[in-house]
Amino acid sequence: MNIDFENVSFSYSGRESGALKDLNLKIRHGEFVLLVGESGCGKTTITRMLNGLIPGFYNGKLEGTISIDGRTISDYKTYELASMVGSVFQNPKTQFFNVDTDSEITFGLENAGTPQKKINAILDKVTEELDLETLRGKDIFKLSGGEKQKIAFASVYASGPDLYLMDEPSANLDSVGIEGLKECLEKIKSEGKTVVIAEHRLYYLTQLVDRVICLKNGRIEREINGDEFRAISVNSLNHMGLRTNQFFKTRVKAEKGFRKITLDEKISLQDLSIDYGKIRVLNKLNHDFYKGKVCCVTGRNGVGKSTLLRAMSGFIKGSEGSIEQNGKTLSSKELKKKAFMVMQDVNYQLFADSVMNECLLGTETKSEDFAEKVLEEFGLLEFRNLHPNTLSGGQKQRLAIAVSLMMDKEILLFDEPTSGLDYKNMRLCANFMKRLSDMNKIIIVVSHDEEFIDYCSDEIYQLS
Repeated sequence: MNIDFENVSFSYSGRESGALKDLNLKIRHGEFVLLVGESGCGKTTITRMLNGLIPGFYNGKLEGTISIDGRTISDYKTYELASMVGSVFQNPKTQFFNVDTDSEITFGLENAGTPQKKINAILDKVTEELDLETLRGKDIFKLSGGEKQKIAFASVYASGPDLYLMDEPSANLDSVGIEGLKECLEKIKSEGKTVVIAEHRLYYLTQLVDRVICLKNGRIEREINGDEFRAISVNSLNHMGLRTNQFFKTRVKAEKGFRKITLDEKISLQDLSIDYGKIRVLNKLNHDFYKGKVCCVTGRNGVGKSTLLRAMSGFIKGSEGSIEQNGKTLSSKELKKKAFMVMQDVNYQLFADSVMNECLLGTETKSEDFAEKVLEEFGLLEFRNLHPNTLSGGQKQRLAIAVSLMMDKEILLFDEPTSGLDYKNMRLCANFMKRLSDMNKIIIVVSHDEEFIDYCSDEIYQLS
């Protein structure tokens, strides 16, 4: 499969973010191409053009020519593109059509009229090759973010497309999941498939890429071949606004020196257990979270990290044990008053009709002037009058984090806050966590992002 972009420009209706300007790019059959650059630079837009979502679903002004194997992409029927191109989106839930994992994995095959016997054989093959035994027959809505990502990839892999398009596929994966994703990518590369992947975490792709396309403000700023990318220093990458290309292992955190802690300066888990139906997700957790200290909660996908945050925010009740402050058990109602949570999928908590109104929603003491300063700090002030849903994934993430600063809460909880964030904004987020800890807040962050954890955490609490 050969792909050509000739003088391609595109702008979304009503916004500048994600626009492309005079793009000329050739991708050859079997090539593994990595798209990098700051959030909103146009990476996702390129993938949407290749799978037909632009202009089929996203409105805007499109100029130039995009062709696959010499045929203009607009000449392909939808079902033809579907058989050739497989997409794994940044938010896997947006591409699910079923409520159970088996049906989701085989959905594309059934839609294509594949005989049931062959579908069963492919399902078993995909299960073995992608190590999905523990995820078979599960309710999709009860999976962790990383587990959902695995199912999204499996559904594409089962259909066997020639072109794989991936948008931040590692965003919610733990280290084991990332290693599994890497193995999947190695497999499809060895099969001669063409891969176009937009990603901020680079280290797991270092040995796979044939070419890196660096985008800035909708234009190709630089192209780097695979050998050059593997040899380039981390400092040089950071200077370009990119993350490390080397395997990153979080160092063990030494305990931060503190004055004598009073009881009201910590929140304590006392034998906290949480059940979902007959399944125990968290079992007898005991831990103290202190004011003025950034605690990063880590652990494999599905171990219960997000569940812990939901309990501490008062969204769900513990089955046994308690969450205490100053020797007193905190009720769900009390926790809701004390805590604010930035969810893993921030689309669930963006409600207002503009970025500015989102910052002001629910605040009583903060002014519009303060909101402007916060938005400027997070590089979002220029979008103040836009609807939050028009922002890129990384920009939405930054908005949700900015909103947390507007809330006068004692406990601030973050679930994968650097998902979809480039190097600059990851560092911005890390510095923001330190700033909140200096304000004597209790900061609890769930994250798989080793670079981020190393920059900002005072303590690592690992669930197993």
